[in-house]
Amino acid sequence: MKRRLVLLLLIIAVVAGGYAYFKGIIDFTKPQVVFSEIPKYIGANKKISFTVKDNNPGLKEVKVYIIQNAKNIPVLEDKNIPEGLKEKSYTVNIKGRQLGLVEGKAKLFIKVKDGSILGNENTLEYDITVDLSPPVLSVLSSPATIINGGTGFLFFRTSKDVAETGVMVGDLKFKCFNNIFENKQIYGCAFPYPYYWNKKKPIVAYAVDRAGNETKNGIMYFFKRVRYKKSIINLTDSFIETKVRPLSDKEIEDPVELFKYVNVEMRKRNEEKIHSITKNVKHVKPMFHGKFLQLKNSKMLGGFADYRKYRYKGKIIKGADAYHKGMDFASIKNAPVQAANDGIVRFTGFLGIYGNSIIIEHGMGVFTLYSHLAESKVKEGDVVVKGQEIGITDTTGLAVGDHLHFGVLVQGLEVHPIEWLDRKWIKSRFENEYKRIEKLYGGKN
Repeated sequence: MKRRLVLLLLIIAVVAGGYAYFKGIIDFTKPQVVFSEIPKYIGANKKISFTVKDNNPGLKEVKVYIIQNAKNIPVLEDKNIPEGLKEKSYTVNIKGRQLGLVEGKAKLFIKVKDGSILGNENTLEYDITVDLSPPVLSVLSSPATIINGGTGFLFFRTSKDVAETGVMVGDLKFKCFNNIFENKQIYGCAFPYPYYWNKKKPIVAYAVDRAGNETKNGIMYFFKRVRYKKSIINLTDSFIETKVRPLSDKEIEDPVELFKYVNVEMRKRNEEKIHSITKNVKHVKPMFHGKFLQLKNSKMLGGFADYRKYRYKGKIIKGADAYHKGMDFASIKNAPVQAANDGIVRFTGFLGIYGNSIIIEHGMGVFTLYSHLAESKVKEGDVVVKGQEIGITDTTGLAVGDHLHFGVLVQGLEVHPIEWLDRKWIKSRFENEYKRIEKLYGGKN
């Protein structure tokens, strides 16, 4: 009888143990920690990101702490993890000064515990350096005056430990680059000031070091507001049927709704692609020299940032307004189009309302756009020189007559081409300053 009871209890224990193991109540594996980047430095404001995982039975507790000079300094303690949760990501903002850290060596610990009956733990230990000193940022050249829709040039020098630099224009962030000069501590960039801002916004150069310490330097400048043109364009049935309808990828019978769809929705998609290409700066060193070329023997038909409303059969089409984000130049029919300056072709192809188009990168984040072409005489990746024939004007896309839509974009945002067509502006704003900095600071570190 006793043997049977013992056997029964043993069977129950085995079944219960098996069930507990299957359910993860009993588990022998440790939870895992995966870092996006293993931290080596901690500063006054350092973010670290990691993910914790436990497949069976799930997470229970996560702790982050730092030990320095025999002091245990808590950073994070999460005991409120939902039961059975297998994975959780964290971004921890470690504020070194507030935590009482001092410059020097320390250890960072990540402790993760699972929900099994055994309470499996995994503790990771990292040697870190606490650095609370902000990086050096010294502005060497910045714009004295800038217009809405204009371009500014910025050059500055930093200390060697910089991990990220750039310029904030209002709430917009743009990159600056350190391979422009031989001295890698010298950074520079062209940056745009949005055409749709009518008031002065702060412009701030910044540098962040590897420990997360940041230095900011406000740029003093004079803001000159340009009042751009507003116009009303009359639409005809002929234009809608011969130009608008063929561009649409939807069957829309109503001419007003058709135009709104093409001029708003398709325009947005086309411009998102243009912006995506021109945000991707691949060649940081300036290739351009002197003023940019205007289409030969041409006159301007449409201006930059012209805010256009559209009228059909005597009524304004509500919700179809659009900015004209370049300048239109017209010469003879099928006029040859030249590269405005030296550069590298980054795109050739059809861009919806812009028709057949070419985009050229000129360095420092500067790009030019050539649209409504009949054809392209270059291909992506070609290196072109100023004045080289790259295409022929036409009426492709949403163009009324044969002309060239010429745009200049800086780090993904349209700017006024008129500045780039001005020899004095290029010389005074860029070339003189570039040469001065190269002479004074452009040598080796």
